[in-house]
Amino acid sequence: MTERFALHRMSLANLTVGRVAQQDLITAAAAAGFGKVGLLIMTATAQPLQHELLGRPEMVREVKAALRDTGTRVFDIEAFVLSPATDLARFKPALELGAELGATHISSIGTELGEGAVFLSPAQRVDLFGRLCDEAMQFGLTVGVEFMLYRDIRTYRDALQLVEAAGRRNAGLILDILHFVRGGGTAADLQAVPAERIAYAQLCDCAQASLPVHALPAEARTSRLHLGDGIAPLWPVLDLLPEELQLVVETPVLAEAGWTTAQRAESAARHTTQFFQRRDQQRSAA
Repeated sequence: MTERFALHRMSLANLTVGRVAQQDLITAAAAAGFGKVGLLIMTATAQPLQHELLGRPEMVREVKAALRDTGTRVFDIEAFVLSPATDLARFKPALELGAELGATHISSIGTELGEGAVFLSPAQRVDLFGRLCDEAMQFGLTVGVEFMLYRDIRTYRDALQLVEAAGRRNAGLILDILHFVRGGGTAADLQAVPAERIAYAQLCDCAQASLPVHALPAEARTSRLHLGDGIAPLWPVLDLLPEELQLVVETPVLAEAGWTTAQRAESAARHTTQFFQRRDQQRSAA
């Protein structure tokens, strides 16, 4: 297996193991062989989650200890919602904490669709995103934009347009394979995206059945598939990505919901390794 796809170079997304204490995610990821993790600093939901780190100094101390003890690094932090209610002043402590923990990237997302939801105008979104990038730049952070059909930054085209309109050098889109496929994206579409505009890629697989928009959040949060278990065009996409691009494994599998944190991290590692090993075997046999 090529070094590019070695587990120690990959990051394990916190969503993969469910809503657990972030220090437990770090320990489990390290034991499974991942070199990096993504941490939840603050939630994108209306109610705070017990495992988010902002405002919880004791938990932050435990996270720092876990990082130190395992040698694991933090790749990205989430989630920074772009909405009319966004207060950039509230984001600053989160950015500061992320940098303190060693993160290099943050995840920003749009406003979730729904009854009564209020949205930014395109001009307001560009302005807010640009100012977020400027704040993040002070902490050496790159801002990724994650598109989702059930939020108002819906497709990779929307994300790319936002990044280009903002014109910040520390901005790029997050290529989440699930959202890319559900939004109708193809490998051919990806050829038109400048490589420097992709901040990082989140890998998973997905079932063939198309879903109504209202069912997509649950799929994204709890019902993804391991690499190679679905219909996503993983290799056509991977073959187009820059070799140095950071890959993140984000595979919350519904059948594993009752498993321990360690079991879910190990399963993600095993399936990911097997997926890339199969490619090597196919090439050797050709």
